[in-house]
Amino acid sequence: MKDTKSYQYQELLPLIQEGDQRAFSVLYDLFAPDLTSFIAKKISSREIAEDILHDLFISVWKNRAFITEIESLPAYLFSSCRYLVLAHYRKEMKIQITQGIEHLEFEDQSIPIEDRLYYRYIIDIVAKEVENLPQKCQEVFKLSREYYMSNKEIAIKLGISESTVEKHINKAIRHLRTATGHLFHFILFF
Repeated sequence: MKDTKSYQYQELLPLIQEGDQRAFSVLYDLFAPDLTSFIAKKISSREIAEDILHDLFISVWKNRAFITEIESLPAYLFSSCRYLVLAHYRKEMKIQITQGIEHLEFEDQSIPIEDRLYYRYIIDIVAKEVENLPQKCQEVFKLSREYYMSNKEIAIKLGISESTVEKHINKAIRHLRTATGHLFHFILFF
């Protein structure tokens, strides 16, 4: 980082901590080009890179009360970008794996028909059991497993704590394991 950029952003931090949106906008303008370029090198989609950048700055704004405690803001921003890029790839991988499993019965004709029917039967039972969960538990579980939202994202969306989200997910998993335990010779991983 250039010395002038360092000088500029240091002056902004106390203002941002106090909630000055104009100072925050200037900070964004200072770092956005370098961060977007950094993210774009790791993600092929410019649109996704910009989404990641916006997520980062939303997080910075929400945690602005602690912004002056950050030892090196540029290092913090770039490290956060790396984390968000990895989180993006983990989420993408999870979606691909889930979609691959859901379409298994249609794509892989080498699997015996009995196994494909049994698999379909298990999927139907699990779907039915999810519908039998209490409303909030069901909503949290679906956001987690069907929409691939993190516990933090679910907590924000539903206005509940992350620990409550975790409790609902654990409750759903226990219920599903109990309801489907007789179907497997191995432990169900949800």
